[in-house]
Amino acid sequence: MGPSRIAIIAGSGRFPFHVAEAARRRGVSVVAVGLKGWVDASLAGQVDAYEELAVGELGQLIRALKRHAVSQAIMAGKVTKAVLLDQGTAFDPETLAILGRVKDFSVAALLGAVGERLAQEGITLLDSSTFLRDQLCPAGVLTARGPSPVEAEDIRVGLQVGRQLAALDVGQTVIVKRRVVVAVEALEGTDAAIQRAHALSGDGLVVVKTAAAAHDRRFDLPVIGPQTIATLTTSGVSCLAVEAGTTLLLDREQLLGAANAAGLCLIGVEPAA
Repeated sequence: MGPSRIAIIAGSGRFPFHVAEAARRRGVSVVAVGLKGWVDASLAGQVDAYEELAVGELGQLIRALKRHAVSQAIMAGKVTKAVLLDQGTAFDPETLAILGRVKDFSVAALLGAVGERLAQEGITLLDSSTFLRDQLCPAGVLTARGPSPVEAEDIRVGLQVGRQLAALDVGQTVIVKRRVVVAVEALEGTDAAIQRAHALSGDGLVVVKTAAAAHDRRFDLPVIGPQTIATLTTSGVSCLAVEAGTTLLLDREQLLGAANAAGLCLIGVEPAA
């Protein structure tokens, strides 16, 4: 039996909206805690209760979840590690304690420690695709056309590099052209990495998104949607390859319609064994 009430710890993008909609469709009451400066505040109209907290206020987050009698939560939406470098970010004692004891500042280490702290308070972080299993990318070609032989070679190169980068928590995206790695995603995020690659080498790019082999599905699942396709088509990308079963395709019908209209290839590849 599934939960009757969940909390969404919400960052930027449409991901939190999709989680809220899917959960409520199943009769689950949804509380959203939006992260200020990241969340789209219109999420408040899609949930049963809503409040906002600043990034770095873990103590306040725990109190908010307990106040709403929540025992299960989902993290959805982007917050980048740029907050760790922003001098304007204020960290409360709970957050500082985590920052002081983690072995490194990888997503797995940081959010894993947050998950452990929440668990101590009786709050379980769920797999972020819990309510969106039907939106996980399947294996195979999803668009009207598959990859050309040249694109297939670029996908092979991108997967080889991308899986190593993902394991090191550098980023999830590699951009390749004619077997040359043009750009890799780091702190700037996927869109900026793709735009940088286009500025460096022009059209004909292949974008590959990967996840680490031991990816913790509670955090940072790769997500693509119609806005992703818009970025790709204005940045000279001809093919996008993502890992099947670990990448969420939001608004799939609209996404595939936009990809086909642009002549873009979208393919789901099997994760590494």
